Amino acid sequence: MIVAETAEGYQFVTQPDHAALAGQFADAWGNDDFDRPEPFDSLVLAAYAHDTGWRTYDRRPHLADGDPVDFREMPAEPWIALYDEGIDAVAEMDAYAGLLVSMHGAGLRNQRYGLSPSWPETPPEYREFVDREHRRQRRLLEGLLDSEGGGAREDGTASGAPDSSATGADRDLLRSLHADGGVPDGYDGRLWADYRRLQAWDALSLAFCLTDDPPGYDEIGAVPTSDPRGDTTLSVARVGAEAYTIDPYPFEASPLAVSVPVRTVAKPIGDESSLARAYYGSGPETRRFTLRRAEA
Repeated sequence: MIVAETAEGYQFVTQPDHAALAGQFADAWGNDDFDRPEPFDSLVLAAYAHDTGWRTYDRRPHLADGDPVDFREMPAEPWIALYDEGIDAVAEMDAYAGLLVSMHGAGLRNQRYGLSPSWPETPPEYREFVDREHRRQRRLLEGLLDSEGGGAREDGTASGAPDSSATGADRDLLRSLHADGGVPDGYDGRLWADYRRLQAWDALSLAFCLTDDPPGYDEIGAVPTSDPRGDTTLSVARVGAEAYTIDPYPFEASPLAVSVPVRTVAKPIGDESSLARAYYGSGPETRRFTLRRAEA
């Protein structure tokens, strides 16, 4: 659950609803300046489903020391369990999407593979989870490269798997990322850019969910562009009531209308049972946002 304290109480957005907003950004992604790689289906699936493991946990808000528990404050044990469940579910649907979602989950506890160097290094209670996901990533990649027993073609793509986005270069990428070595020199695969696309959609969604007065983030970095090795930083700015500019603009259409459901509970909170009744009794409100290009 994403919890934002307001003047009157608390705003709640479930993680699956936040992921659905990330999916709306993925649906609309791509123009002359921002590549929309093909095939794209696995990326859209990863965006919409990257937090699917939260569904059971987010059926109700939780309390700790009298305050609602925000997703950034969860204990390790339930956090790991729900990510295990969610990554399993995505990988069963689509191996490449599962690989991206595994990288997303492990990256949250591993400084996002160098994208967030100011974050804490992997806490001991998450080390086993990160190591397990690294093993999963290698298995998923090998399965993609050896799909239907075809192995990899000379160009590195998976024979017998025409929709696979994995290449032989991604073996070196995962090996280097898992060893905290960053992206290897000369890397020419697509996986690293696709992981950063997923991070961009996730962060952009959070920018509109973390607070009742968006944007929660005014900059989102390391966003892939149409340059195969290029990236940029997106700037998010309010320009009116529920209206925002994104610069540079990464979507096909401008303006772009998106939405996310929220629930608001007034203070005081009481216990978890009374919080659950107030949460469902408040009814959902659809927050709508309009995104457009910045004026030249």
